[in-house]
Amino acid sequence: MITPHTLVPPQSLNTRHILILLAGRMALNTAFRMIYPLLAFLAAGLEVDLRTASLLVTIQVGASISSPLGGALADWRGERTTMVWGLFLFILGALVCALAQSFVPFLVGYGIIGLSIAIYHPSGQAYASARTEYSRRGRILGLMELSWAFAALFGVVLLTQLAEASNAWAPLFWVLLGTGLVVLFLTLFGLPDGERRPLAAQPERNPIRFEVLANPSVIAAMGMMCSMLLAAEIIFVVYADWLQTDFGATTEQLGFVFGLLGFVELGGSLGSAMLVDRMGKRRSVIIGFIATTLALVALPLSAGNWPLFLVVFLAFGLAMEFGIVSAFPLISGLMPTARGTVLSLSVASIGAARVIGSLTGPMLWQTFGFYANGWLASSLALLSAVICLFFVREGE
Repeated sequence: MITPHTLVPPQSLNTRHILILLAGRMALNTAFRMIYPLLAFLAAGLEVDLRTASLLVTIQVGASISSPLGGALADWRGERTTMVWGLFLFILGALVCALAQSFVPFLVGYGIIGLSIAIYHPSGQAYASARTEYSRRGRILGLMELSWAFAALFGVVLLTQLAEASNAWAPLFWVLLGTGLVVLFLTLFGLPDGERRPLAAQPERNPIRFEVLANPSVIAAMGMMCSMLLAAEIIFVVYADWLQTDFGATTEQLGFVFGLLGFVELGGSLGSAMLVDRMGKRRSVIIGFIATTLALVALPLSAGNWPLFLVVFLAFGLAMEFGIVSAFPLISGLMPTARGTVLSLSVASIGAARVIGSLTGPMLWQTFGFYANGWLASSLALLSAVICLFFVREGE
């Protein structure tokens, strides 16, 4: 069999490299997360109803299922090259959205942004993983995952204020486009290459793909991530309706909960970055998922009790974020020769879970009430912990 590529020794990450990767992820995550609080605003501006506008969420989440493309490209053409392609797509998508005057072109542009995220994120994780020893990789990937919380706390807040001040969506996407250009420049001239390069053309197939799908730990890790994110999505997709129905929550209170959740996510990411390498990656994932299970069991029992709900819900967010962020360094070591593909498969599993959860969660809530959502979610979280305990093995 022809060896698909050789390894050029990579340069270790320094603070500048980490900040560039963090900036890139924050820009893309801001574009991903801003759609939720701005959905009603965009629906009004694009003159469509809320159900039609929700297709923006569907196409964005659905695009993440294409992330194996990004992983395969990272393993074949190199991580930094694939990141650059992802940023080009991000800039193109932002341009289309900024110029769009109706819903369909805007939907196309947002779909391109979703595809850019699917390509950039796994290649960025693979880039950082290849340049960090396994013994300290949890700290580096944990720091990169801070971008998810930073996007909510800073990026989304600033763009929401800009939308309110301008009463238009175009300025938001001009800002995202400009940010994308800056990150592209920094990636091209601030990140060293030293990546995988193909030795020989083999157009029919990439043999690494079959090795990945034959690895039991990789398949188990995909199932673990899918189960955990399905548990999360069937809660997140309905909790606002639940709070309004059972608690009489106002829009201001819902915004308060969302803000607290951002701080909790930041705490979960920081906790993982500081502890996962010391505690052990697999052990950290199991602890995080078991704690998530316990919080989800208690969540429906907090109905009508606002202080108890806040404690339990924020504990759920903290534990889940800790477990998920800890899972990425664990997954990064399962198959070092196909790191991008493996990481992208986990992202695709997350995307598939979110699509299923976004459809299943409202149906459960409307038919059986929030107890069904909470206890199904807790069962899925427990399943994730069991899969990790018995079927996922440490790699490197």
